[in-house]
Amino acid sequence: PHYRGLNTTPAWSPDGLQIIFCSSMSGDPELYLVDWNGTNLKRLTHVRGVEISPAFNPKTGGQIAFVSDRGGSPQIYMMDRDGANVQRIAGGEGYVVDPSWSPNGQLLAFSWRRPNGNYDMYVMDVATREARQLTRDAGRNEHPSWAADGRHLVFQSNRTGSWQLWTML
Repeated sequence: PHYRGLNTTPAWSPDGLQIIFCSSMSGDPELYLVDWNGTNLKRLTHVRGVEISPAFNPKTGGQIAFVSDRGGSPQIYMMDRDGANVQRIAGGEGYVVDPSWSPNGQLLAFSWRRPNGNYDMYVMDVATREARQLTRDAGRNEHPSWAADGRHLVFQSNRTGSWQLWTML
C-alpha cells in the first residue's frame, strides 16, 4: 500500500496475514494495521506524539510492543492486537527503544539510554516485568535481534570506535 506522509518500521504478524507500521498519514506518527495485500487499514493508536517500532509477540500474535513518546520521552509500551489495553512496560529516566521479542514470546530485548548517556542492552521477562541489564557502559549498544534458538542476541555497537555487529548469549 501507498499512503501519504512517512511510512516506516513495518513488521509482519506471526501468521503472515497482516502488517503493522508507523504512518504520519493523519499528521501525527501513529500505528496502523493492514492486511498483507493493503486492504482493511485500521488505525491502532490515537495520541499526540510519536508511536513507532511495533513488534508482534511471535508466539501469540496477540500482543504488540512499540515505542511511544506519549509520556515525554521514548518508552516501550504494549497493547493488544486491536489497539486496546495500552500500558507502559519498560522505561523510566532516559530513552527506551528497539523492542525485540524472543521467539517464545516471553522475553523482550531493548536498548535503554540512561541519564549517563550510554545506550545499553536489557532483556525483560514480560510476565514479571523484571529487566536485566546485559551491557554496561561499553559504547552505544542498540537494535537487538533474537536468534531463532532464543538463546542468542545480535546487536550493533560502537564500543571499538566504529559500528560493528556483536552477539551474546
